Amino acid sequence: MSRGRRAPGPLLALGAAGIAVAFATDHPLVLLAVAAGAVALLAAAPGRPGRLFLVGGALSGLTLALINPFVSAEGDRIIVQGPEVPIFDLEVTVEEVAAGLAMGTRLFAVAVLLGAVLAHLDADRLQAQVARVAPRSALACALAARLVPTLERDARAIAETARCRGVDLSGGAWPGRLRRAAPLALPLLGSSLERGLDVAEAMAARGYGAEGRTRLPERPWSPAERAVAALALALGAAGAAAAIAGATDYDYYPVLADPLAPGAATAAAIAAAALGAAAWGLRR
Repeated sequence: MSRGRRAPGPLLALGAAGIAVAFATDHPLVLLAVAAGAVALLAAAPGRPGRLFLVGGALSGLTLALINPFVSAEGDRIIVQGPEVPIFDLEVTVEEVAAGLAMGTRLFAVAVLLGAVLAHLDADRLQAQVARVAPRSALACALAARLVPTLERDARAIAETARCRGVDLSGGAWPGRLRRAAPLALPLLGSSLERGLDVAEAMAARGYGAEGRTRLPERPWSPAERAVAALALALGAAGAAAAIAGATDYDYYPVLADPLAPGAATAAAIAAAALGAAAWGLRR
């Protein structure tokens, strides 16, 4: 099957499982495995979308990692000893830096996982599934999603028409530009109301709200989507088992624990393998 948008069910399950594992553990190896798997999922998305989540997650995680040593006052191995300042702790320890990096990695992994799910998701199929449960809410969301770009397009067309008639909207200070642009709000409102009436007539002609309406059959899951659903279940089950067994626990204070404990290494390998296999399957 060629690469494209996917069914929402397996992707949402995979994203929920990955985020649950990221929040259920403090172990750096597991967090790194989830973050690496999230990046692989995002890289497998068609068209290279989701850069905002990648950059935003990296910046947010780095900011959290830098702030933590100055607001936490724990740890034994001191790196920097600063003066005492109210609220802030200028005593930076190895343990505080490690804990900050772990929290930053968790934030980065969650942000990239969200971006990867949205990048692969078929919005039309998601809306169709929501419409089966709450048709009015799905319709309201669809109309709201198209409202802003439609208004922007109409406003641009009206402004171009005004310029052709000699109305200068770009020169001068902001108060003057707003006064000259104010009369354009009336035709914009009129076009919006007219489009709303057209939508209402089209909905009535298609029998919206009538009893016994027919629906298009839902497209079955592809083999790749079924594999992603199975991997999501496996990841969730493995994460729950590791959390119950205590394999994903990790102590940063007062001194760092051994990060290479066998249970944690196994959990990290399972998380990386599940997300990596899902990324490979979505590329098929």
